[in-house]
Parts: sequence; structure tokens; C-alpha cells
Amino acid sequence: MTEMAPAAVIFDLDETLLDRTTSLRSFLAEQYGRFADHLGEVDFDVWERRFIELDARGSVPKSRVYPTLLAEFGGRPDAAAMLTADYATGCCRHARAFPGMAELLGALRSHGVRLGIITNGEGAFQRRHIEALHLESLVDVILISEEEGLRKPDPEIFRLAARRLGVEPGECVFIGDNPMADVIGAADAGMQAVWFRCGQEWPGHLPPNPGRFIDGLQEALSFIQ
Repeated sequence: MTEMAPAAVIFDLDETLLDRTTSLRSFLAEQYGRFADHLGEVDFDVWERRFIELDARGSVPKSRVYPTLLAEFGGRPDAAAMLTADYATGCCRHARAFPGMAELLGALRSHGVRLGIITNGEGAFQRRHIEALHLESLVDVILISEEEGLRKPDPEIFRLAARRLGVEPGECVFIGDNPMADVIGAADAGMQAVWFRCGQEWPGHLPPNPGRFIDGLQEALSFIQ
């Protein structure tokens, strides 16, 4: 990896800037309290644990997660659509950033670094979380897969972000938690790729990590020194 300071740093959203797991646990506790009589015979800790398993770090639509949960625990089948809609509009109220997020973005911007976000997901849902974390004022461009018609790891969405930032892909660092979608995708686009590990192991079926890794957002400051 080059030692030249980047012209731009681009971030994933979920589990990179947004502490999605903490946010989700907070939402699930509130939702369980409001809808417990619809969910069947299940304690909250069991409901939460099974939801997180089925959710698979956000990769499974909640329109599939909730019916499965209700079927497993004897809940009301007709509650699935209501719970899914409640998730879509209410989860953002529990959005939590990883520690140091705003400070990191401010420090990078103070060094003249351009900033962006690329996130896979549904536009309105992701926009609610972006608004909750006040990210519109902290970064220069935001690309959401549904709005762009492109999804990570397609290299074109990374190149599109670079063009909107007015820089070349090789001048960008991309930071994300997903080994395939974020790290390999960014590297294939010609960016410097940084894996935010979030307690994960690198999947054995993938090629080796093409870049470096971090365990906390504050470590990204080393890229501009």
C-alpha cells in the first residue's frame, strides 16, 4: 500500500460509522416491549439472539426474518408485516455511531481530505440513519445502492464515488467491515482498502486481505500523517 496521504476517505455505513449491532439491540428491546403479546412464548433474550442470527449482519430482509421468528415461537403470523414496517421506520431512532466518528470526520476534513459514504441498502431506510447521525453535514458525498442502481462490491460504485469527489480511485482510501463487499470491492476499483474488523475473522474462502485493517475508527487518522 502506498504511503501517500489520500485525497479522499470513503466509508461504509453499517458497522463502520453506524454501530449497527448496538443500535439494533436497542431497537429490538423497545419493539419487544411494545409488541410482546404478538410474539408468542419467548423471553426477550431468546428473541433478540435469534433475530440477530437470522438477520446475518443485515444481509437478510426483515420481511423474511419476522415471519420465521413468529413461526418458531408461536407468534401471530399476521404481525409480520406490522413488525417489518415498524422496523423500517423506527430503527433509526436508536441509531448510534461508533465512538469517535464525528471527531474522526472532523479531523480528516481539517486536513483537506474529501469524505464520502457508500452503503448498500434501501434508500429511505439508509437516509433515516444518515440523518440520525447528522452525516450529511460531515461528509461530501453519499451513495446508496438502491438510489444508484449499483451495489458493492461492483467496482463501478466505488469509481462513481471517486468521480463525485473529484479524485482518482487510487487517491482514495475505503474503510468498511464487509470483506467482500467493502474490502475486495474497493481494491478491485483501485482504491486503498481498509478492513474494519469489528471482531470478525477474515473468511477463509476469500483471497487474503488486500489492504490493512483497523479495530477502531480513530486508527484511520494514521492514513493522513
